Amino acid sequence: MEISCPKCRSTKIKKNGRTHNGKQNYKCKTCLRQFILKNTHHISEEKKHLIFKALKERNSLRSLCRIFEVSMNWLQSFARSHWSQTPTNLGLSPDLVERISHIQLFGLQADEMWSYVQKRKNKRWIWIAYDPVHRLVVAHFIGKRDTNAAKEFKKRIPEELSHCTFETDDWDAYKRVFNPSQHRIGKKFTYFIEGFNATVRARVSRLVRKTLSFSKEDEWHKAAIAWFFWQFNLERQPYF
Repeated sequence: MEISCPKCRSTKIKKNGRTHNGKQNYKCKTCLRQFILKNTHHISEEKKHLIFKALKERNSLRSLCRIFEVSMNWLQSFARSHWSQTPTNLGLSPDLVERISHIQLFGLQADEMWSYVQKRKNKRWIWIAYDPVHRLVVAHFIGKRDTNAAKEFKKRIPEELSHCTFETDDWDAYKRVFNPSQHRIGKKFTYFIEGFNATVRARVSRLVRKTLSFSKEDEWHKAAIAWFFWQFNLERQPYF
């Protein structure tokens, strides 16, 4: 295939090393313009599907770049395009919320999971409401670990589930936001959600306790975690 310069259209081209992404770089002998071939960026739909599935597992973005031989810029754009589609209800349809409301073998369990952005001092607590019967994430909120955060978290729980019993550990913030008559306190009531938290840490690389795959920005930290909860719920729904 004859290669021509995108600037002056000269065919006097020579190879000029590789870019930081490993792409072949070319240089025009006439105008000295450096460039790469645009068609080298084509990524098949099959590969995109595999990358989409890999985003739901414990892989850092850089590891995905190495595995699938794509650039970090492309992968970030691809991931963010999917993260931004996450619905606020995490995929819980009205019918499913009603089902959760009527089947209360256990209470809805709530707990907080520690995470951080940029550095460990920048703590971001992930508040989670979990239905242990259907094994679904009912709601979540990311912020501080105080009463105001607990109030914001409670607002995220669907109104149709406000009559349910809630089970939490002994953290004071829960006592201030949940009705005592609907609130059961103690570690013996949070068995299922603590197991779920372990699953999340095992599948989301940015939440592993000792990891280099931490989030750099709050916006994408929140988006990636919300997207994982949505995908987790979608994986569970075929069982109902």
